[in-house]
Amino acid sequence: MGPSNSGVGRRWSPTAARLLVVVAVLAGWEYLSFSGALDASSFPSMTDTMAELARQLQSAELWTALWDTVRGWASGLAIGGSLAIVVGTALGLNRFAYLSVIPVVEFLKTVPVIAILPLAIVVWGATLQMKVFLVAFGVFWPLTIQVIYGVRAVDPVVRDTAVVLRLRGVRRFVSVTLPSAAPFIATGLRVAAAVGLILTIIAELIGGAKGLGLSILTSVNAGPDRLPATYAFILVTGVAGVVVTSGFAALEHRVLHWHESQRNLAATGA
Repeated sequence: MGPSNSGVGRRWSPTAARLLVVVAVLAGWEYLSFSGALDASSFPSMTDTMAELARQLQSAELWTALWDTVRGWASGLAIGGSLAIVVGTALGLNRFAYLSVIPVVEFLKTVPVIAILPLAIVVWGATLQMKVFLVAFGVFWPLTIQVIYGVRAVDPVVRDTAVVLRLRGVRRFVSVTLPSAAPFIATGLRVAAAVGLILTIIAELIGGAKGLGLSILTSVNAGPDRLPATYAFILVTGVAGVVVTSGFAALEHRVLHWHESQRNLAATGA
C-alpha cells in the first residue's frame, strides 16, 4: 500500500504545484490591481477580466473567433507538416539531393515569416488562405530539417544489420529508417504545432484575418472600457497554446511509448 500511495503522490505533486502557481499568479494580479500598483487604464483587475471571460464564453463572438483561429492553424500545420515529412524524408534518403538542397533549406529557414506577411496580404488579403500560407511556410522549413536529421540518424550498427539481413526498399524504410526518424518527427511536429499557433495569431493580429488575434486588436482599438475583453482574449490564446502543446506531448508519449526518451520521462514522472 505504501509504494502505491507514494507513486500517486509523485504523480500528483507536479500537478498540484502547477495549480498553486496559477492561483498565486492570479492572486498577485488581483492584489497589484487592488493596491494601485498596476495602472487601471492599462491593466484591468483579475476579477474584471475573469468576469468578462465568463461573459465571452457564453457569447458566439469568442467561439467563432476561436474556430477561425483553429481552422487556420490546423490547415496550415497539416499542409506544411505533410510536405515537410515527404520532402525531408526524400532528402534524407538521398545524399546527393541532401547536399544539393540543404543550403537553400537552411537559408529559407532563417527568413522571418513576419517579413513575408505584407506579400501574403497583397496576394490573398485578410483571408483564411493568407493564414494557411503563413503557417505552412513557417513550419515547413524547420520541420523539414528535423525530418532530414531523423532519417539520416540511423545507428550504424542497425544500418549494417539491415544490410546483412538484406532489407531493402519499403521493408527497410519501415523497419529501420522510420523507427529511427520517428522521435525527431514527433518532436518537430510538437514544436511546429506551437509555432503554427503563434503565427496564426500574428496573421490575425497584424494581417487582419478573422480569429482571436483580430478580436484582441478590435478590443484594444475600442478603448479602455474594453480592456477586460482584451485580456480575456489573450488568456484564451494562452490556454489554447497550453492545450496544443500538452496534446501533442501526450500524443508523442502514447505513440512513442517504446522509445527510450519516453520511458525515461515515465520513470521520472514528468
